[in-house]
Amino acid sequence: MKIEGVFSLFGNVARGMTSELARLETVSENIANSNQVAGRGEPIYHRKTVDPQSGKDPFASHLRKKKLNLARRSSGHIAGTREKNRFHGTDWPESKVIEHPNEKTVYDPSHPKADQYGFVRMPDINVVSEMMEMIVATRSYEANTSVLTAAKQLAKKTMEI
Repeated sequence: MKIEGVFSLFGNVARGMTSELARLETVSENIANSNQVAGRGEPIYHRKTVDPQSGKDPFASHLRKKKLNLARRSSGHIAGTREKNRFHGTDWPESKVIEHPNEKTVYDPSHPKADQYGFVRMPDINVVSEMMEMIVATRSYEANTSVLTAAKQLAKKTMEI
């Protein structure tokens, strides 16, 4: 059994956690800006989503620091411990945020930013669907933490043998 197989779980969990963290950040930004109003000629906030095939790397560097400090007799003892910003031999993809340029107009003639016809421009963000997206991302993040806990216990038991 290669020792690399046990530790490769940490990289998979790190990628899952970073993906869900980026998703939570964009959902919270969407909810925070859902009631933003723009006047004539002003830029308006557009709903954002994260490309599920990409992710940042905040957890990988943390997990890399926490790897066991084993005496290395050869360079291949634990593969990947000296690599920087790598994930299973390939570069970590950059986070890709997709902006959706949809907006809606709401009739509110009493609003100070209303146009001459009484309409104001707002982002087309459904807060209920954003909350649902937030719950799904949170549950997925929790599942990844459960896998991380199991992987740590597995690695610990492997070292006891």
